[in-house]
Amino acid sequence: MFSFKNADKVTVIGDVHGCLPTLEKLLNRIDKDMPLIFIGDIINRGPQSLETLRLIRSLGKRARVILGNHDMHFLATAAGNGKANRRDTIAEIFNAPDAQELIDWMRHQRLMYRWKEYTFVHAAIDPAWSIKEADELAGEVHDILRSKHWKDALKEMYGKDLWDPKLKGSARMRAILNGFTRIRFVDKKGVPDYKAKESPQAVGADLMPWFDYPNRKTANDTIVFGHWSTLGLILRPHIIALDTGCIWGGSLTAIELPSRRIIQEKAPQYLDPLA
Repeated sequence: MFSFKNADKVTVIGDVHGCLPTLEKLLNRIDKDMPLIFIGDIINRGPQSLETLRLIRSLGKRARVILGNHDMHFLATAAGNGKANRRDTIAEIFNAPDAQELIDWMRHQRLMYRWKEYTFVHAAIDPAWSIKEADELAGEVHDILRSKHWKDALKEMYGKDLWDPKLKGSARMRAILNGFTRIRFVDKKGVPDYKAKESPQAVGADLMPWFDYPNRKTANDTIVFGHWSTLGLILRPHIIALDTGCIWGGSLTAIELPSRRIIQEKAPQYLDPLA
C-alpha cells in the first residue's frame, strides 16, 4: 500500500492536458512503486482527455491530483455551468459510460497538498495568504465540491474576483479558486493581474511573477506548481515550476523530490500557441 506520509521520495508531474502517449512514456521511466503527484490540468486541450483521466484514476492511492483551472472548468461543465471553448477536448468524457464515476472522482481531488516541507498547488498561492490560511481556504472548497450541493456552488465559478476575507458565497469561491488556479502575475502591491499570460520578460516593469512579490506570506515556504507554460522549468530553493508546454510541443516534465532529479519526455505539438 502506498503511504505518502511515510514516503522518502515522490515524483511530481507537470500539466498533462490529455497528452496520453507522452504521459505513458514518462510513467514508463518512473519506478512503479514511486508515489506520484500531478500538479493539475490533467485533462483538456490534448487529444485523449478521457483515457488520460482513466489512467490517472487507475493509479489509485499511488497518486495525488491537484485541481487546475482546466479541471475546474471540466467540473463546472459537468455541473451544467461551463462556458464552452472551441479548444476543449472534454466532451468525450461526458459521453463515456463511466462519466459519472470520473466526475465524482475529480471533485474529490485537492486544490493544495502538502508533503514534508513541500506545498503543491496548480498555479499559485495568493500572496496575501500564509500556508495555514491557504490550507484552510482550500479546505472550504474541498468541502463544497464533495457535498451534494457542488453543482450549485459552481453556477458562478467564472470571474476575476480578488481575495478579500469579507467575501461570502460565490464571490468567495471564485476568489479562492483564482488564488490557487489562475494567478501568474501580480502588481507592485501584490494584487493579481489575470490578463497577462506571457513570459516575465514580455511584460512591463509594473508586473512581476507572483512568487517574486517581496511581501508574499509564503516567501519561506517551498512551493511546487505548474500552469504557466511560458514560464517554463524553474528550480529555485523555494520555488519549483513544472509546466514546460507539453500541449504546445514542449515537454512533459517530472521532478523527483527531494533529490530534484528531472525527467522529461518530448511531446508532439497538439496545439499552435500562436493560432
